[in-house]
Amino acid sequence: MHPLKSRRPSLALALLLILCACPTHSPAAADTISLDDAVQQLADRVATIPNLHRPLHLQFFQDPNFAAETGKDWQDTLRTALATRHISFADDPSATILRVGVAETPTQIVLCAAIQSADTEQVRFLTIPRIAFRVASLPVVPIRIERQLVYQSPGRILDASSLWNGSEAGMVLLTAHNSTASIQRLDAAEQPAQTISLPPAAMAPSRDPRGELIVRGNDGVAFLPTKTCEFSWSQPSETKCHASKPMWRAPTVLSPPCSTVGWKLLDNSSDWQTPDVLQVLPDSPSRLGSAALLTDLPGPIVAINGAQDPTAALVVAHNLRTGNYEVYKITLACGN
Repeated sequence: MHPLKSRRPSLALALLLILCACPTHSPAAADTISLDDAVQQLADRVATIPNLHRPLHLQFFQDPNFAAETGKDWQDTLRTALATRHISFADDPSATILRVGVAETPTQIVLCAAIQSADTEQVRFLTIPRIAFRVASLPVVPIRIERQLVYQSPGRILDASSLWNGSEAGMVLLTAHNSTASIQRLDAAEQPAQTISLPPAAMAPSRDPRGELIVRGNDGVAFLPTKTCEFSWSQPSETKCHASKPMWRAPTVLSPPCSTVGWKLLDNSSDWQTPDVLQVLPDSPSRLGSAALLTDLPGPIVAINGAQDPTAALVVAHNLRTGNYEVYKITLACGN
């Protein structure tokens, strides 16, 4: 689990927020389009900007990883396409600047052009589904989030883990009530199968208790703010807790079947009183600003646990409308 904190949105996310209000190009499923074709369409849209009779100074921006796949020939193609539409250019940086860029998301390729005209900024966008974009190898394959509500309870849930046996459905919950904590095993029908109560001293009083759960075969460990408790399903009475300073888990990384890149799950809340957005980002420092998947949750994220399964994670959220604690199964699927 990670402390909840705010994060500055990337350029790609900012573009997506703008795109929500902009018309998009959506070719039929069987259509394909090359980058050169897209550049020609962008040139058509740029030519609709009023008062482009003066020379312009071109500035380009492009994600370096995407550039490695597509190159920069499209920039020369755009210059030629604009020139044929009677738009001229100047090397003087004091001339009016036309900014043109290519960005990518897990589902779209985004081309945009912007120019300051009088007191307003004129912007033209072209978005293309990645599945229709004709490039031999794209930096990020089309990925989407699939979310399933698998459990909910009015009681406080601190963490949830899949069971250790991949063939056995069900999950394990770390729950808290007042100053006590328990480990609860659920069967495939999400019905209680076994409960282990932790010693009363394991849970220090707190308005916002935290906890983590690790299940290993027949045994497990519960990490609480001041105690670590080791338990066994076969000998529940032998549960022991000792003082420790827990090391909170690293971000959960999922591996979808169609991607060699792992995807990291992060929350974005700054407090416990506002809904969260689950962010899914490529697990590579050079890719973090170029692509992101988002899914809204009905409240703050309490825990993200993917320790038992590299293809799925369990996310615990506190529903601010109902007051329930909800467990969602998050998987990454291939395609738009």
